[in-house]
Amino acid sequence: MVFIVIEGIDGSGKTTQAKALCESLSKLGYDIVEEREPTDGVIGKFIRQVLGEKVRLDLMSLQLLFVVDRNEHVKAIKHAIENSIVICDRYYYSTIAYGEASGIERRYLEDMNSIFPVPDKTFFIDLSPEKAVERIASSRAKTEIFEKLEFMERISKSYSKFTESNIEHIDGDKGITEITEELLSRTKAFLEERGIKPKVAKTRRRF
Repeated sequence: MVFIVIEGIDGSGKTTQAKALCESLSKLGYDIVEEREPTDGVIGKFIRQVLGEKVRLDLMSLQLLFVVDRNEHVKAIKHAIENSIVICDRYYYSTIAYGEASGIERRYLEDMNSIFPVPDKTFFIDLSPEKAVERIASSRAKTEIFEKLEFMERISKSYSKFTESNIEHIDGDKGITEITEELLSRTKAFLEERGIKPKVAKTRRRF
C-alpha cells in the first residue's frame, strides 16, 4: 500500500499528530501500522540514552547509529507496506536535518540514506524554533541534546532545503485539533487519489 512519514523539529507536536492520525484512520477502517524512529530495538534504545545525555557519544557516531537503526527498521516497514498503510514518526529527513545541524556534510548524510525507500507522502509540521523551545520548556523538566535554540534554528534551516514533490507542509502554529483535522483530511485525500479504501482493521503497534 503506502508509506507516510510525519516530520518536524522537536516541540512541533509531530509525535502527538502521528498517533492521532493513526487512531483516526484506524477508526475509519483503514489497515494501519504505526512506526517510529528511533525504534524500540536495541540500537534505538541506545540512541534514546544518548539523546537524553545518559550516554556520551560524538554527533557523527550518533547519526551513524540512526542509519543502522533505520536499516533494521526498513525490513519491517517493507513487509508491512505489502498489505497496510505505514505511518512513521520521523525518518531519514531527521537524520539529514539534525546531522547537517551538527556540522556533518549534507551530501554525505544524503548518500548514506539514499539506500532507503522514499516515502509516498511526507508531512512536515512547521513551527518556529523559538516557539518549539518554549513548548519544550513548558512541558518537560529536562531537555535532550538537540533541544536548544541555536541547534533548533540550524535544524529548521536544514529542513527547509527539502523540496521533493512528495512533501506537504502544515502550519504548526495552529491549534492541536485544527492540525489533527487538517492532517487527516490531507491524508484521506491522498489515499483516495491512490485508490486506497478503508478495511475493518485495528492499528498495530510494534513498540
